[in-house]
Amino acid sequence: MQRHLVWCAVVAAIYGAPAVVNAQAQSWQDVQVADIETMRDKFIQLGEAFGESQYDWRPMDGVRSVREVLGLAVAEAHMFPTGWGFEAPAPAAPGFREEMERTSDLARTDMLNELASSFEFLIGVVRDMSEPDRVAAGSYFGQAMPVHASIATAMADMHEHLGQLIAYARMNQVVPPWSAAAQ
Repeated sequence: MQRHLVWCAVVAAIYGAPAVVNAQAQSWQDVQVADIETMRDKFIQLGEAFGESQYDWRPMDGVRSVREVLGLAVAEAHMFPTGWGFEAPAPAAPGFREEMERTSDLARTDMLNELASSFEFLIGVVRDMSEPDRVAAGSYFGQAMPVHASIATAMADMHEHLGQLIAYARMNQVVPPWSAAAQ
């Protein structure tokens, strides 16, 4: 009887392993989608917290303004998926630099709309991506890497820009809305 249980456990481990791997991959995909959704909310909340007159504020010459950091988030949300084999959505310019130029002069209301739509595009791409697409060859700014690794690298980059925007907010006495209740 005990031998039978051990044998069943071994068979279940061997034949159940692919299901466990798939569950973990799906879980990682869910984590990435949730992360992007959280970033979307924070970028939009900060974009709303800054007044229109603060959008052109920069901490010093040669450093991105509030508007440029928000535009960078839009450009990245539109353009990162092109390295994963997806086409950028219709409102996006044909390349990263062109998309940065397109977003560099957006008014506050337009920027907020672009943040929402660009992040929805990015979320949809990552959420709806099949497992074979996630493990396929992709790139991050021309550097070859599997798509799932490129997604993680892209999100780390976007978190850096979110941190930059949080620092800008603090320097302008703008309290990030999600932390205002804790203060």
